Amino acid sequence: MNVGIRIPAELGDAALAYAALGIKVFRVRRSKAPYANCPKCDRQSSLYVKHRPEDCRCGVPTCHGFHAATTDTGLIRRWWREEPDANIGAPCKLNGWATIDVDPRNGGRESLCRLEQRVGVLPGTTMQITGGDGLHMIYRSPGFDLPGEPFEGIDFKHNGYILLAPSIHKSGARYQWPGTRNVFYKPQTPWPAALLPRKERKAPPAPRPAARPGDLNHPFWNRSARRPGGGKLWTVDQLVQHVMDSVAGDRNKGRNNSFYFAACRAHELDAQGLIDLGEAQAALLHAASVVGLTDAEASASFDSAATRPSDKGYAA
Repeated sequence: MNVGIRIPAELGDAALAYAALGIKVFRVRRSKAPYANCPKCDRQSSLYVKHRPEDCRCGVPTCHGFHAATTDTGLIRRWWREEPDANIGAPCKLNGWATIDVDPRNGGRESLCRLEQRVGVLPGTTMQITGGDGLHMIYRSPGFDLPGEPFEGIDFKHNGYILLAPSIHKSGARYQWPGTRNVFYKPQTPWPAALLPRKERKAPPAPRPAARPGDLNHPFWNRSARRPGGGKLWTVDQLVQHVMDSVAGDRNKGRNNSFYFAACRAHELDAQGLIDLGEAQAALLHAASVVGLTDAEASASFDSAATRPSDKGYAA
């Protein structure tokens, strides 16, 4: 269970609260520029030397911005004692996050609407209202790099960092978590599969022999027939991904078969009390629309799956 934590109003106290959750933080100036206390790292210094962060040997723990992010409470107390008005930065990749940053000043809201019309409604996750009246949608990192600015007004932040509430925007407005109590929930939702770079998406499965009606031992209908020793415990997310991956061979046949397979598994899991059928149906129908099935086709297929005999010996 993902339990939320109320974030204090004072910046230093908030930084400590995040650190207690295992989130690495660092100080950021109001200009959004990280602190760089080493003369060799300060571009305004006559001693500035261009070098990589990992090659810096100055010993100053706040050098190089998010590379200095930490959960060390002693260091965090010292940082905010020195600069009580410093904003709170959190590196995305170092914290296992990837963030969709929506900037309304550059058409981000319109781009988000067009994006969701194309790939479907993005999965719910931890969201933050930015000081510029924008939105951060924070997901778990996919484990590899993402494009920086794929759409107008939208930035995929993975290698960089974001500010955390209650940091203050240059406009004077604060970053905040939704609601009146400023409660933060650690991101649990994986990065949306529909937004993965094409080369990182799952390879399509190899074409299989066509299934014959009534042949319940065919690998398409009986997952355990392809997995010696038992079947697979599916989740709703995995069933949705199965539908999204239906691109092998005859695309029309592949997506119909994949959707019907997922619908059968959903009904079986519901019968065992492992999932909510309504939630699964909504998610699968949405995935069906993304891969090109009509609402009528998908609904009929989902209803048909409810009447198919259960696979004996199938481990859901």
